Amino acid sequence: MASSLLRKLFGSATPPVPEVAAALEELERLEQERPELTGPIALVRDFLPLLYQEPVLDPVPALASGHAAAKLAGGVPLLRGEHLDLDIPAFHRRWLNVCAAMQRHRGGVDGDRLAQALRNGSLNANALVAEFLTGGAQAIHGWADAFGLDPGLTATILRLTLFPVLARINAALAALRDSVPWSQGYCPTCGSWPLLGEFRGLEQTRFLRCGLCSAAWEFPRLRCVFCGTHDHHLLGYLHVDGEESHYRATTCDACRGYIKMVSTLGPLAGPQLFVAELATTHLDLAALARNYLPNRGRMTG
Repeated sequence: MASSLLRKLFGSATPPVPEVAAALEELERLEQERPELTGPIALVRDFLPLLYQEPVLDPVPALASGHAAAKLAGGVPLLRGEHLDLDIPAFHRRWLNVCAAMQRHRGGVDGDRLAQALRNGSLNANALVAEFLTGGAQAIHGWADAFGLDPGLTATILRLTLFPVLARINAALAALRDSVPWSQGYCPTCGSWPLLGEFRGLEQTRFLRCGLCSAAWEFPRLRCVFCGTHDHHLLGYLHVDGEESHYRATTCDACRGYIKMVSTLGPLAGPQLFVAELATTHLDLAALARNYLPNRGRMTG
């Protein structure tokens, strides 16, 4: 089944890495179950193999264990203030590939304009990434506005372009976090707010997952990710009838924040996060209809 599906999707082309292949199979099943998602699924199916079509060789920042522990103990993400020595040619190739995929599926001119911004030097990868890791989406929105580019699309393309790099860096730095508790709602590696969360295993332990670097960190079930409230009167769930054992959104009436949650046996691989993000789109719509706020645009500590 898996090999025939990959032949169907890629013909005689080089098959994707195993984690990507597994995510593509899940996309196929999701499309059969949720045909209304055919368009977004086609986009993810297009760009996901492009992110992993060449090895990621960007060096991992050298962080001394004592320095890392001090940062984490102070609530500072590991990469905050650190320099990333990007593989610039590889960054450019991924950026242009993602722009082309966006152009194919979204139309308009925004994808082409973002590709051209890279080609003509308006976009400096190192400066853009440094701003992103310092100020998140807000910094990128300001940069995009200054150049007349679509802020949301710019942030999305940057996130996708960086994902394989930051996921590799997160995995390499994971040992530095083992002995230092992390109690923040934002990512201990890159500082982003979580894309979604997992209720893992039979115990349904809550883990948050970063959509920028794939980091995972345990977080209390009865506590708001954004404002930290633990008043159970203000915390709740949203779900669709029949899905509550698999997909839910945890909500907070103190800050109006929400986080989508999926039940899993174990941690989702990085590429699977894109599938889970799509599979829970209906929870975003339900939360927004009730005036809960998404994580996009929130500033971290």
